[in-house]
Amino acid sequence: MNIEFINDAYTKDGLRLPMVHFESKKKDICVIITHGMCGTILDNYFATVWGKVLTKSNIGLIYEHNRGHSIENDLVSIDGTFKRYGCMYEIFEECLFDIDLAIETAKKMGYKRIFLAGHSYGCNKTIYYYYKKKPDILGIIFASAPDMVGIHKLLQPNFRSLLEEAKINIKSGNEDKLLSTLVEDYMYMSSKTYYNWYNELSELNNFPIIENPELWEQFSCIDVPILAFSGENEEWYYKRFDIMKEKVKNSETFFSYIIENTGHTYKNKELETANIIIEWIDKIKRLYD
Repeated sequence: MNIEFINDAYTKDGLRLPMVHFESKKKDICVIITHGMCGTILDNYFATVWGKVLTKSNIGLIYEHNRGHSIENDLVSIDGTFKRYGCMYEIFEECLFDIDLAIETAKKMGYKRIFLAGHSYGCNKTIYYYYKKKPDILGIIFASAPDMVGIHKLLQPNFRSLLEEAKINIKSGNEDKLLSTLVEDYMYMSSKTYYNWYNELSELNNFPIIENPELWEQFSCIDVPILAFSGENEEWYYKRFDIMKEKVKNSETFFSYIIENTGHTYKNKELETANIIIEWIDKIKRLYD
């Protein structure tokens, strides 16, 4: 197995995004992981296990550190300057640039067929990417997909006042100004990011498990096979696979699992989840081969 660190790939808007590539000797299938809020491969140990196990089955894996990696980061731009990003400064819609780059990178390496995988908030980015781009992929893996907006409303009772604070800062030309309180008792967030994520018309509201409206515009457009799983110890809104199955176009190719005795990052179940992914990919390959 060869592990490669990619540090020379730039998005169309000029940002260098570091990736980790677990190389398959056979350049056929590659899984591209979009991480969740503030994620890195150092935090997502499960991804390293997936990479090691998948390559033994001739499946490559790319873990892309998108512009939202870590709480805060400074990304190198193509002109050599640095730009401040990280989860606290990112704009959701710009994920299109990042996933584009990961797919382009996989194809340059010779991979012919792609699966997209999202973990946590990365699932919302993957939904949005498919909705906007309709890429030529074999399927999508949703690992612990969250209702980002619905969960936030549960955890942040003063979200309306924070939205108003963000709007005031943006109107006064201070879009990068951090909000006055922690978001979800976890992290500070810039005004532009908070408003982008949680305004009434937010594109991030694309997996509304909690409110469960009749129309799921973005998610319901997915017409490729889906694998979804979450840890047994996660909150109920991560495990409503019955609702997910109702909303997809082709429920016959929807597969879901609850991983027993583990949580959001599959501690001690990294190998089990890797094997579930391999078995599912084998099933989907047979549909196309």
